[in-house]
Amino acid sequence: MNKRIVIKIGPGSLETGYAAAVQIGDENTIPQAETEAHLPPAPDLVGLYEQWRAAYWQLGLTTRIKAKDGVTNVSTASDIEYCRMLSRRLRDRVHNWLDGNEFRPIREKLLEQLNPDDQARILLQTHDLLLQRLPWYELQFFERYRRAEVGICAPNYQQVRAPATRSSCVRILAVFGNTAGLNTQIDRTLLNQLNADIHFLQEPTREQFNRSLWDAQGWDILFFAGHSSSRRDLGISKSVLENPSEEISSEISEGRGEISLNADEKLTIVQLKHALKKAIDRGLNTAIFNSCDGLGLAADLASLHIPQVLVMREPVPDQVAHAFLQGFLDSFAAGASFYMAVREAREKMQGLEADFPCATWLPVIVQNLAETPPTWLSLQGKEDLQTPVSNRLKVPDVLPFSPHQPEAFSARSIKPLSIKHRLRVGIGAGMVIATALLCLRYTGYLEQWELSAYDQFIRAKPTENVDSQILIITNTDTDIQERPDPAGNSLSEETLLALLNKLTPLQPQFIGLDIYRDFAAQSSALANKLKTTDNLITVCKASDPTSDTPAIAPPPEIRNAPSDQASSVYNLQRVGSTDFTYGDEPGSVLRRHLLFLASQPPCEAVSTFSTLIAKRYLSEGHGVDLGEDYDHSDGITMGSVLWPVIPARRTAFGGYHHLDTQGLAILLNYRRLKDPTQTGCNTVETPADCLSVGEVLKRSPEDLKGYIQGRIVLIGTTALAFPTDRWVTPFTTTRSIEDQAPGVFLQAQMISQLINAELGSPPRLLYTDWPEWKKIIWVTSWAVFGGWLGASAVGRTRKTYAKLWLQLLMGEGLLLLACWLWLMRWGIWVPWIPSAIAFPAAAIAAQVTLLYPLAEKRPKQLSIK
Repeated sequence: MNKRIVIKIGPGSLETGYAAAVQIGDENTIPQAETEAHLPPAPDLVGLYEQWRAAYWQLGLTTRIKAKDGVTNVSTASDIEYCRMLSRRLRDRVHNWLDGNEFRPIREKLLEQLNPDDQARILLQTHDLLLQRLPWYELQFFERYRRAEVGICAPNYQQVRAPATRSSCVRILAVFGNTAGLNTQIDRTLLNQLNADIHFLQEPTREQFNRSLWDAQGWDILFFAGHSSSRRDLGISKSVLENPSEEISSEISEGRGEISLNADEKLTIVQLKHALKKAIDRGLNTAIFNSCDGLGLAADLASLHIPQVLVMREPVPDQVAHAFLQGFLDSFAAGASFYMAVREAREKMQGLEADFPCATWLPVIVQNLAETPPTWLSLQGKEDLQTPVSNRLKVPDVLPFSPHQPEAFSARSIKPLSIKHRLRVGIGAGMVIATALLCLRYTGYLEQWELSAYDQFIRAKPTENVDSQILIITNTDTDIQERPDPAGNSLSEETLLALLNKLTPLQPQFIGLDIYRDFAAQSSALANKLKTTDNLITVCKASDPTSDTPAIAPPPEIRNAPSDQASSVYNLQRVGSTDFTYGDEPGSVLRRHLLFLASQPPCEAVSTFSTLIAKRYLSEGHGVDLGEDYDHSDGITMGSVLWPVIPARRTAFGGYHHLDTQGLAILLNYRRLKDPTQTGCNTVETPADCLSVGEVLKRSPEDLKGYIQGRIVLIGTTALAFPTDRWVTPFTTTRSIEDQAPGVFLQAQMISQLINAELGSPPRLLYTDWPEWKKIIWVTSWAVFGGWLGASAVGRTRKTYAKLWLQLLMGEGLLLLACWLWLMRWGIWVPWIPSAIAFPAAAIAAQVTLLYPLAEKRPKQLSIK
């Protein structure tokens, strides 16, 4: 949006301070906000400016100001650096001056009313000559607002009667005055590149210049290149600074600036007053003086009410003048606004400041406050500039420094929205957003986001100690190389027999062999050991029709006695299925723990491997009665624990949708250790200590007894040479085989969860989720809350919107913390993702709902108080 900001500096001086006020509004409308402030005294600014100006003028650069005969200066590196140092000191002092508390109301009003994307004209309305020369665009304000540019305007102004029609081609009167020591041929070349009707005058006489200004067709732009100067070109007298209007008025008859037309003639604006007035009446819109020290010329032209003048406020080096003209013409002719073209051209000159310090300080716009700046198209009559608001409405020019001045227009003049209406819109927006997100959730579109969020929560779990009830014996690549199996199996018969012979005397509670052996042992000793070791639990695998995975039978040695074969061929107290998340796609993240599944020959096990070990450990080792109650609506009861199972073919659970477990499962509550490197497992997924096969076989029984006696001992292969039993977990950083967790560690996690749910102190959490109606209420509540916050902020100040975004950010943080705590402390998977989306989305929806009709009604409801 295009904004016009007028900063009015009233009577005063740097010795006493100034009254100040700011008016802010859209272009071509009456100001919508105004506030008053004060500029404090800053008498040292006079000296700082004079020091910098003296250093700048003494650089000896080749400028477009006529040097005195015989005077030649050569700038040195130290002179340039000294000038830079003084410029920084002046800039910082101006910044500190405007950063004071007395000027704060204006500063805050600007920040409140402007957006960084707004295109803004900042117009400084003052008589004070020094204030006009200060580098206002060096302030930090212009770093934030990249589409703002500053201009100067006189307190006295008047609208010009523009001609009804314009020429279809921009008409430019280009005057090249005395060019001694200058290269104005570059200026001529740049002008010739424009698609314009240009009339050149090369070192004309006063009469020739005067006659050209009276041209009946009129001119759009007056361009001058050559030598020029303003009065007091060696400084600003103290008397002017203390009472500028008095001395200025005494000079109007003489003119405050002059141009050098040729080697013999100098000319002031006053001497061309009548010709210039006629040219302005015939459409002269802009005067560009690409010459030195032009503020005096601009002041004289402003007294004739020309719409705008573009000058250089100090002496300008020839190269800088060329660079600025090229940058300005390129941007302006390409369609940029007048002010943005000046800013872009000025900023492009920063690269010249190594040799020409403060080059970006030089260009300045002097604006007639009653006129709208042109565009290249408007000068051709192809784009109508809107009539300035002062021409459409008669508004008294009340001094901005009166405490009784009314506020002209304000966004607050629009009838405020009632709390009831805001509440209705906020609730409605929340309900609509919640309904849409819940529909997306139930159709599965948010599933991957919800599962990824759950994984993040698991990774952020509090750390725990090692589970001392379990020991994992790992069959590593080194073990396989040292003890290879002739048949190519991961664990040779000789090694397995040696392990069992080493372990059984040490009285482990149970030995879990997590290695498939669907073939008979060749060694009778091993066959007998497998058959007679009652606390040895082995594995089988059910078939998976979804992935064409065949079933794997248990070891043939694990059979019932002939008299027990009525129910099953195998001893089901010694065989468990290794299936984890039956029916999931390959490579999916392991988040669930399968407890029971349907019996499928040849794997007739009903309990999974981890469930069977946990049940026998609790019942035989700790006397826990595990009578199973499957009739409970929230899960199954075993012992004193209610296991919140995910029933087979349940459509949704937590973040899962269209779920088919084909068995009874629970969520896996991983144990995250404080220091996994101390376990010997070299993986974060382990819940217990590890010893390799080689270590067990090499150590003495006395060393091993503390590790094994009374524990659950799991034996499994972790070697990369046998990668089929590896799984992706929430802790997996990549999907490579090396980063995936061996199955024996995950079996240990599952066993640890089940036994500590009964024996743990405190009992281990078994994760569950809410009923659907609670999830709906939760998501809808956050959506309605966001909608109410958004509706409450509509039509307020910029601070209110900043507060809204801060509230939304804090709300998102609170929501995240609440969902994480609910899972970690109470074991409930609360829907975070849909709530996190619904909360800000409803706020935005409420804003749009309320702002759209306001935007349509706003122009009709503006009124003058």
